[in-house]
Amino acid sequence: MKWNRSLPSGTKDKLFREANGAYQLERQVNDILKKRGYQRIDTPVIEFEDVFYSEEKNEKEFYRFFDKQGRLLVLRPDMTMPIGRVIATTGIHPPLKLSYSGKVFRSNDDMLGEQNELTQAGIELIGYSSLKAEVECITCAVELLETLNVPNFHFELGHAQIFRFIVTSLGIENDAKLELQLYFNNKSLTDLHRFVEKFPSELDAFICAIPRLFGEADEVLAMAKELLPKESQIIPIIDELEMLMRTIKTYHQNISLTVDLGLVALMDYYTGVLFSGYADLVPDIFLRGGRYDHLAEQFGHSTIPAVGFGINLDTLVTLQYQLNNLASLDQPTTLVHSSLAQLAKADLLVKKDPGYQLSLFETVEEALNYGEKWQYQQVIEITQDKIHVIKVGDQE
Repeated sequence: MKWNRSLPSGTKDKLFREANGAYQLERQVNDILKKRGYQRIDTPVIEFEDVFYSEEKNEKEFYRFFDKQGRLLVLRPDMTMPIGRVIATTGIHPPLKLSYSGKVFRSNDDMLGEQNELTQAGIELIGYSSLKAEVECITCAVELLETLNVPNFHFELGHAQIFRFIVTSLGIENDAKLELQLYFNNKSLTDLHRFVEKFPSELDAFICAIPRLFGEADEVLAMAKELLPKESQIIPIIDELEMLMRTIKTYHQNISLTVDLGLVALMDYYTGVLFSGYADLVPDIFLRGGRYDHLAEQFGHSTIPAVGFGINLDTLVTLQYQLNNLASLDQPTTLVHSSLAQLAKADLLVKKDPGYQLSLFETVEEALNYGEKWQYQQVIEITQDKIHVIKVGDQE
């Protein structure tokens, strides 16, 4: 079977208004980030596989191929790790406020219906250890979503160290860890009760309550403190989330913001606060991010504190399309036609008016037929000695 008329699974063509809308939305996001003081960074679409190496990474997500020297390359599945490579290897000095946009590629199972080619945009705050950086991430995201008229967006916060500390405290191996992660993600009360019977600890009550430890921050965080041992290392994490939620609420009094203590980091490089973004009419999480203070160490560099987030722009384009908010394509009003000998003169006239478009047809009759089909108002015919205006539809 020939595949030259088909697209690989999880990819799509964007045509005309959708393509123009995607371009304008990406440019709009980048303009907002530039005004907030972020410097743009671009990394290659192709990287060595080692850039994304992780013991916990699902390798099936990679698109792999070999270069001429037999080295294993991948299409980047993530934006943050290449930026970590840049920070660790190029000699640029933090602190830095970086922004990016571009394609990422993830090979999902064909039957899941997920996109394998995504357009992402985001920010990375490198060298900032203060909670002010997390507040800036949320503030920046709010400005982006409000500017793009995303309706009823909502943020959910968690912390990567909660699940990690539980795993370390229980001393469980990888299989049991994956099992526990599944129960956290599914918020499975029955499975968690069965799990703590198998791996009992002083955290039993907290672990079993995970399916209920999400929602309004004041209620959830107070309940968590009651369930935890007084000297638990999770208590300072709860305090950190309390302070962050309180600070964000003073900045954005009307923001929709909740906490989920069962949130497990999607990427294993996250070390602190996690962000997730939702909105009406969007079926999936379209914004993800968090703190990752040890990523630079993966590339042989000393610890550099960092935090950031990425937005799935394709999801927002689809949403804009649903809401009819995509920028309309400018409709030319006039087709300027000439012979080959007068083409330079016609081109000069087109440059004077954004509503003019150059005719590339051989005859004026073809230009008129095209103008009528695509609702042009008139055709201007340029000859050697005159300029003739013909209203479309009046050619007879």
